[in-house]
Amino acid sequence: MFIALLILWLIFGGVSVTNLVLGAAVSALITLFAVKFMGYSSARLRAGLKKGGRALGYGLFLLGEIVKANLAVIKLIYRKKEPEPLLVRFNAGLKTDMARVLVANSITLTPGTITVELIGDELCVHALDRSMDVGIESCAFIEKAKELEA
Repeated sequence: MFIALLILWLIFGGVSVTNLVLGAAVSALITLFAVKFMGYSSARLRAGLKKGGRALGYGLFLLGEIVKANLAVIKLIYRKKEPEPLLVRFNAGLKTDMARVLVANSITLTPGTITVELIGDELCVHALDRSMDVGIESCAFIEKAKELEA
């Protein structure tokens, strides 16, 4: 953290001996404050960065699923047959409320599906057509959320 703060100080303030000394002092004080009062540790930072990478991966995966679902809904609109909507109830098998809400919101964000209810670990999802129901109990959102829980 000290090095990152010092580099940031030098980027914004310019490189000079005075700036280097002052930047080192301020960076050291901020680092000491973070360690003593905020529970900062490099191990915690690494764990946070690792989780942040997983969260970014989840976000990119979600964007891909939204695009795929949009294409599926477009196909559904243009086919001649009427859609067959249905409600599906299933247990997600997730440990934390955060992961459950993440999955419920991800399902709602993808076109053609809406999470109607989330009670405990059970989700009730409305699908626009039976074709969108295939494998929803073991969807990739749940697997990705389990990775984020770890």
